[in-house]
Amino acid sequence: MLIIPLTGNIRKHKLSIITILIILINIFCFFVFQAHDNERYLEAYQFYSDSGLEKIELSAYSVYLEKKSGAEKSLKTDDVKELKQEEIDRLLKRMQGDDIFLRRLSNDEIITPGQETYNEWRSLRTEFEKLLENVISYRYGYKPSRMDPLTVLTHMFLHGDIMHILGNMIFLWLVGCMLELGCSRLFYVVLYLAGGICAVALFTVFNMNSNVPLIGASGAIAALMGAFTVMYGKTKIKVFYSLGFYFNYAKISAILLFPIWIANEVFQMIFGGESRIAYVAHLGGLLGGGAIGYGYRRFFKMADEKVFEEDPKEKIPVLLEKALEKISKLDMNKARPILMEILGIDPHNDIALMHLFNVDKLNPGSNEFHETALTLIQHLSQDSKRHDELYKVYQEFSRLSKPLEIDRDILFRVASVFNASGRLREAEHILASFMKKHPNFPKLPTGILNLGRAYLKKGENERGEKCLKIICQRYPGSDESRIALELLKGSRRTVA
Repeated sequence: MLIIPLTGNIRKHKLSIITILIILINIFCFFVFQAHDNERYLEAYQFYSDSGLEKIELSAYSVYLEKKSGAEKSLKTDDVKELKQEEIDRLLKRMQGDDIFLRRLSNDEIITPGQETYNEWRSLRTEFEKLLENVISYRYGYKPSRMDPLTVLTHMFLHGDIMHILGNMIFLWLVGCMLELGCSRLFYVVLYLAGGICAVALFTVFNMNSNVPLIGASGAIAALMGAFTVMYGKTKIKVFYSLGFYFNYAKISAILLFPIWIANEVFQMIFGGESRIAYVAHLGGLLGGGAIGYGYRRFFKMADEKVFEEDPKEKIPVLLEKALEKISKLDMNKARPILMEILGIDPHNDIALMHLFNVDKLNPGSNEFHETALTLIQHLSQDSKRHDELYKVYQEFSRLSKPLEIDRDILFRVASVFNASGRLREAEHILASFMKKHPNFPKLPTGILNLGRAYLKKGENERGEKCLKIICQRYPGSDESRIALELLKGSRRTVA
């Protein structure tokens, strides 16, 4: 069973800096510090097998089992040599899982100083342990039998393989971002580290004699999950859940996730069979995180619930579908408010603007049509890839709206677009209107100059020269008129 909380509002103005930093530290540790762990681990166990240490310890383990259970016969070192590899692997796996034996072996209680093989065994064992210490995950992973304070912290930044770190980092991002955005960053750091310690504590209770290193951020992440459910309490949150064969989304109170996650870890721990996953560490993290989260909520403040506010833009596809349904039924009175709602969320939504234009043009004399057309024209004029659509909308607006009233800045922008896209006659028509209504418009000389240049470039010298002469006549002494004179001289020389 998989249940993942989701949020639609990871705000850009407040980045999840600590979560990103923790992820980067984990990635750095895995790909830099642990880069050669596999090779070093294989080197250590190759020595373990080739040096004869494996056979000495398996023989000692056989004697240990005989004394413990009353077996008929224990294996001697030479007997181990005669075993098939499958039998050796099976016995070795059993020995490596026997924490009490390994602890007593390490304390010289199995192969004692008085035994004939002690010196050889101790020398080989020391060399083997030196090789293991070169493996970062072994050296800095937490081993309950040693309880090294440093590894209580370092273990939560180490991982076994690429899938291990990938899975943990995805959960850390999903849960960590929401928690970091909802509480203070100092508390978040303390929670992560303290949660990892809680995971270690419960793991130690159940694995007191274990010498197998515990590694991974999952205990600390479980603590974030536990705190998350308690701190957000009855807040309704969106979750993705999967039952293997079925998955869906739902909205539930955050606190309900706490018993579900705990039950899942307990179930896996009891019925999950043999596994390398430390479910008991997850459980310790969940319980510890829940307790810390309760303390934060009880004595400091509630978590910021704004992180669960859905992004309004997520509603747009549904609203658009409703609007199109109304339009298909010619129910424009109901379609328009829906389109306006979309534009209230996203004022530059191309599809909604175009549909609103088509709805409002059914009543061309209305103020709504005029406002919608101007908004659409302004929007299209700013996109160089949509000049054809701009031309069609402008032409239709010009045909339907009498008299045509457009803000002069927008209209000049349209003329510039038409000029740049090769629609010179349309640009000329607009600029001619400008000279009548707004002769002192500051950008007008530049617009006429650009139109004249475009005509000359196109080979329509007569129209181009006409534009240039207008500039010289109406705006003498301007920079545009000086340029126009130069262009006129050049045009005449070309014609001659």
